Amino acid sequence: MTTNDVILVKEINVKKYIGWAYEITAEIRSSTHNDFGNANFSALQIGKSDWDFIETTRKNLPKSKNNGVWEKRTMSGVIDKNASKIWLYLLTYGNGDFYFDNIKMRVKDRDGNWIDIVVDNGDFEKSTDKNPLKGLRNAESLTNKKGVSTSLFIDQNPEYKQSLHVHSEGAEQDKRIFYGNNLSTGKYLKINGIKLYYEVYGTGEPLLLLHGNGGSINSFSKQIPDFAQKYKVIAVDTRGQGRSKDPISKDLSYDLFAEDIKDLLDSLQLKNVNVLGWSDGGNTGLILASKYPEYVKNLIVMGANLNPSDLAVKKKTLEKTEKDIKKLMAENKESNIPIIRLLEMVLKEPNINPETLSNIKAKTLVLAGENDEILENHTRLIAKRIPNSNLYIFKGETHFVVTENPALFNKTVLDFLQK
Repeated sequence: MTTNDVILVKEINVKKYIGWAYEITAEIRSSTHNDFGNANFSALQIGKSDWDFIETTRKNLPKSKNNGVWEKRTMSGVIDKNASKIWLYLLTYGNGDFYFDNIKMRVKDRDGNWIDIVVDNGDFEKSTDKNPLKGLRNAESLTNKKGVSTSLFIDQNPEYKQSLHVHSEGAEQDKRIFYGNNLSTGKYLKINGIKLYYEVYGTGEPLLLLHGNGGSINSFSKQIPDFAQKYKVIAVDTRGQGRSKDPISKDLSYDLFAEDIKDLLDSLQLKNVNVLGWSDGGNTGLILASKYPEYVKNLIVMGANLNPSDLAVKKKTLEKTEKDIKKLMAENKESNIPIIRLLEMVLKEPNINPETLSNIKAKTLVLAGENDEILENHTRLIAKRIPNSNLYIFKGETHFVVTENPALFNKTVLDFLQK
């Protein structure tokens, strides 16, 4: 990524073509001023409303040529049963002059015949000097891009006539780290029929981070920089979340998550590690430390619970989760299945016998917010059942103190680990 990346969107309605094969072509010309500049396009199918992304339909192309010559780029796929439109992304990176023209789409009907679909202003002939981005979404994102301008380019070749020209200068490589999406350090481990994704930062004693329900490595984006100064941070996308896709499991459980984490540690030849689990990650940490005590040296759990009853979790939280599940089921969309599986865990999991907590040998810190989703008496029960554990309730804080007050949370964790 660079500081001047451009992302423009051409929206194409595909409601009439559910289940049909499609092909999209666009012509691109790039003249770059550095070795990381490029222009390209990608596609993603969208459901009934904006941001209802159907991730399984995402299409990307390898880098285009940067030789100043028009290049025809092609991608193809099948219109998903839940799709209402395709977002075609016009992309530029780095410094250079980039041109787009002749965006076309066709679909194959039931009889195998290809039919051309009208892509409004796909040839940019309707655009004007005052509005070169006519018919494109996300144009407002360019307002804060220094050194980026758009215009129309008139080509002497009648095949192109008028094309969209994006000029970019002053761009630098974006040195920000996108935790959970940092493929320079991220790795996959094939275990139990899935690929488990994790990222590693820093050096020193291992510190394993386990996020909560529906989260990802990015949930700890405000912790990793601090923790990596003193520890070798191993942040994991739990099965079925983040980049750790799980197409095989009908049901998910914290016991299954704990087995995944044990296998990950085995693959890294690690035992006696520090473990920090937030929310559902705390539940996984409790099971890991009680079943495999030799794997955990220090354990910190934030907002964990032993069961899904209203004696452990706020009744309003359970009721809202039940309503959310019913709503998603009523939509009858395949893309909702992974979300439903995770929400069902809130109502069915965990099922940890308090007696098993006595097996935990790790030095343990049990944390929760004063206004946590987990009831305080339940948090105190967990601390009481773990031998020689420490308990700390964050006054005035919620279940999300990890992101809402990271300075306080990070200091509390580091003080405990370094005591």
